[in-house]
Amino acid sequence: MLSGLGKRFCRLFLILTAVLGTWEQAYARSEYEIKAAYLYNFIKFVTWTDTEAKASAIDICVYGEDPFKEILHPLKSLSAHGKPINLLYPAKPADAAVCEVLFISREEKRQLSTILSQVGRNVLTVSDMKDFANSGGMIGFVTVGNVIRFEINLSSAREAGLDISSKLLELALDVIKK
Repeated sequence: MLSGLGKRFCRLFLILTAVLGTWEQAYARSEYEIKAAYLYNFIKFVTWTDTEAKASAIDICVYGEDPFKEILHPLKSLSAHGKPINLLYPAKPADAAVCEVLFISREEKRQLSTILSQVGRNVLTVSDMKDFANSGGMIGFVTVGNVIRFEINLSSAREAGLDISSKLLELALDVIKK
């Protein structure tokens, strides 16, 4: 018989395996292949309260230097919430207001507050820059040993009109509620 902690661990393991595939597959992937898989799966656990019904597609945008290169291109053949996925590369932060998901390149760290202030509501912001979630971004990738994890700034998400599933919150390394 599993204890409460054992049951919770098993449930988290099953969710993680569903998100990333088997551990062997996840280990064999490159850093940005794993982050691309996370980006796609984040969409499944987020509800855009103000715009989801209006959008005809889910737009994933990359702002700044694109660390994914061609890795994100297969996402264009997928769908989420019954809608096709588009990839966009906005030239300026204000252009990202059409995006559902905005990955901000870590090279944009110096302009982060400006970028976040210009993006607007209903855009899930994600980055792998250091302290992203603590700096007002919504989901920040962090590396723990050789494992890619993420932190969630729940306050930023709620202020932007986004609901994040409790299942995703359970998987986060840290949930910031300030």
